[in-house]
Amino acid sequence: MKKRSTMFIAITLLLLANLEFATSQNQELSRMKRAATGKDSYSQDELVSFKSDVPYKQALEALSALSKKYARKPIIDPQPLTTTINVEIQSFYWKDALELILRTNNLWYTESDDYFQVSPVGQIAQNGVPTPGGMTAVIDSGMIVAKAREVTISCVFLEINTVKLRESGFNFNIFRGKDLNLGVTFTGADNVSNNIFGVTASPSSKNLTVNIDAALKIFEDEQIGEVIARPQTTVRSGNKGRLQVGVDFSIKEKDFSGNIIDRFYSTGTILEVTPKIYTYGTTTIIDLPYKATRSTVSPGSVSTLINKSEGEGRAILLDGEETFVGGLYTNEEDIERTGIPILKDLPWWFFGLRYIFGYDKLQVTRKDLIILLKAEMVPTIEDRMKDLMKERNILQNKLKADREDSEKRLKK
Repeated sequence: MKKRSTMFIAITLLLLANLEFATSQNQELSRMKRAATGKDSYSQDELVSFKSDVPYKQALEALSALSKKYARKPIIDPQPLTTTINVEIQSFYWKDALELILRTNNLWYTESDDYFQVSPVGQIAQNGVPTPGGMTAVIDSGMIVAKAREVTISCVFLEINTVKLRESGFNFNIFRGKDLNLGVTFTGADNVSNNIFGVTASPSSKNLTVNIDAALKIFEDEQIGEVIARPQTTVRSGNKGRLQVGVDFSIKEKDFSGNIIDRFYSTGTILEVTPKIYTYGTTTIIDLPYKATRSTVSPGSVSTLINKSEGEGRAILLDGEETFVGGLYTNEEDIERTGIPILKDLPWWFFGLRYIFGYDKLQVTRKDLIILLKAEMVPTIEDRMKDLMKERNILQNKLKADREDSEKRLKK
């Protein structure tokens, strides 16, 4: 009896040691995979612990919450198990825990741009995504893509010369019009005659309201402002879009091995947007986080300076609505030679007359950058297919009617 008890204890200890060894081996294997992808460290908030009797569905919901927070993707299981996870997890990185739970229950996952999907190992896929078992996993990505929403972001980069604007005797401000679009109000000083409007502004009629397109034409015609660019991009909901008008420059740097490499930096006017579509009742709302940067590079003898103005915010727009980003300005310094013509440009060795009849004037020009944004919904693939089918049906009905009409005429 004593001998049997001793044997039972030995077998139990051996099984526990093997389980601990397998667990540590799985952790080490997962750590090596993370290191290969550049994720070699994590915070304490990314660690999870589960008892083996925790229901599978409850554990997957907890891991999905962490996945949304750190990977920006939920974990989806169309047919979750009704059993427990059947494995003990102590202070595991959340993705390692997910893989261990799935491996234990003969499951695995496939990763897309928007989510992780769990499927049984060995199922045949429609799109041919391999699983650890050498087979494939089922994922209906076509339906996800067909129902995905897209947003078209139209931009206007407008640069206004504030010096010329003040000289014209006018000021302006942007306001929200009666419809979804923006408008501009010009305010002229008293009794200022200006050829912008071809009238003399008086105290009783010195305000003029125009739409954005008319304002842009006024700015360009009078050389008060300049439209730098009119970029447009279509972004899938939840993804980032980036627009840049400028150049990338490189700086010689050393990498971790001591090799000299070229590291590139972006300058100019850069706009980053990440639109997200929400539905409130029957109203579609576009949540538009944006980041606008205006920068110029100044190479120096010791180091390279980047002059930067940056604005970051978040706007909520309706379909077709406009907004703007302002407050980004630059000061341009230019040395201008002024004085008596011809004499001011004489060489310095000619009795020094250039210093008597002329002087160098520092001209500082401030230019404000205004970015106009417009967000428009793009119909989904599903809606576009319906519209295409309608057009085809209309065309077929028209051809059928023409054919029937032709047959009637031939019979007559």
